[in-house]
Amino acid sequence: MSMPEAGVLPPGTRLRDRYIIERVLGQGGFGITYLAQDIGRFNEPVAIKELTPFAQTTTSLQKAEELFEREAAILYKLNHPQIPRFWEFFREEKRLFLAQDYIAGETYHSLLKQRVARGASFSEAEIIQLLRDLLPVLSYLHRSGVVHRDISPDNMILRSQDKLPVLIDLGGVKQIAMNVAYQLAGGKATSTNTRLGKLGYAPDEQMRLGHVAPYSDLYALGVTAVVLMTGKQPQELIDPHTMEWIWEKQLSISYQTRRILNRMLANQPAKRFQSADEILQIIESGGAVSPANYSLISYTEPEPIAPKKSNPQQPKPVAVSEIKTVFTNNSGKGALLDNSVQVPPEIKGWNWGAFLLPGVWCITNRVWIGLLAWADPTLIMSLALPWLAMGFILGVKGNEWAWKSRKWESIAAFKAHQRAWAIVSFILFGLLIFCLLSIGLIVFVWLGSIGR
Repeated sequence: MSMPEAGVLPPGTRLRDRYIIERVLGQGGFGITYLAQDIGRFNEPVAIKELTPFAQTTTSLQKAEELFEREAAILYKLNHPQIPRFWEFFREEKRLFLAQDYIAGETYHSLLKQRVARGASFSEAEIIQLLRDLLPVLSYLHRSGVVHRDISPDNMILRSQDKLPVLIDLGGVKQIAMNVAYQLAGGKATSTNTRLGKLGYAPDEQMRLGHVAPYSDLYALGVTAVVLMTGKQPQELIDPHTMEWIWEKQLSISYQTRRILNRMLANQPAKRFQSADEILQIIESGGAVSPANYSLISYTEPEPIAPKKSNPQQPKPVAVSEIKTVFTNNSGKGALLDNSVQVPPEIKGWNWGAFLLPGVWCITNRVWIGLLAWADPTLIMSLALPWLAMGFILGVKGNEWAWKSRKWESIAAFKAHQRAWAIVSFILFGLLIFCLLSIGLIVFVWLGSIGR
């Protein structure tokens, strides 16, 4: 089907002779998003964003393409499983398009709407897990020199495949669109091409000054968290007379979570967390939140890097050496021998509870292979060889297998559980040795009395 010169593309429209439009996914101020099939990649679903046309002349479109090529380089190299892959931009006749991965799932806005309809919202535990899942993504973005700029429930999708949150609609894409519009308009500023961010979610320095930094994203994530827990919009959670947050009056949550969110939502950037890693470390360690007395850390976005003349469908991944590993709670997401699940280094090591009590330890840790220790229930006929064999195996591999087999709240919770098992096993074996020595002593004394 040929492409019309204007308007929404109908189903069946073919772009670049490989993308076949199926339906409209959404429409906003920067254009229309379509679901399409990529017949060049085995009919894989792909999201196609059409940018709002800024001009229709050949010269202006060529200028727009040049701007995209110069300013979109940083987006090409982003490669994270919770960020849609940005594939290419292209021109079809007099229309500009972006192609990126399609994420199947529901936005958190939609999920919240469903819950509010039945008088519910997101729990504190769900929000803490959401922070655990999203903060490493933001850390990756910020280390790559990218600030999302538009975090809100609308731009977070709970992916159907693995139930992980995915950040969509990076503000960088919108920023490119605005820069194109701005420059094609001869540098004439308007309210639509200078401001980026959602009212109520974006911090004041972003909305008023256009200044963004990692702490800007953390503020928006904090707003998103309280919106999901209260079921109310940001405007309903701010006192219009004092302009202070009043969300705390709506919730009953733990002291630590309250301190974390209050610091994320501080009006002054200097009083917020300065990095996603800082928040994640506090959550995982269970430590206290220090007062918000940090000095402002300046953040400057890197200059755009001109992309190499290569196949635009193959974005260059970020080198592993450039990425600092950030803890993500992936417990309970793999089989025992599934090497794709990366176990945190703190988890690995010898497990005394699994070594001494393999046939019992395995039950609470859901490492069912440990039940083989009961191959000889008497522990006599086989000289307890199954028990000893499983004890040595689980002593070495028990920590890793327990992490993969069961969902744990945190590394600290996992270590506490294993420490409890070690204490129990030492006590039980201590009692066993005491009993055996006592029996041996009694037998020795008895035999001695008989000898007299």
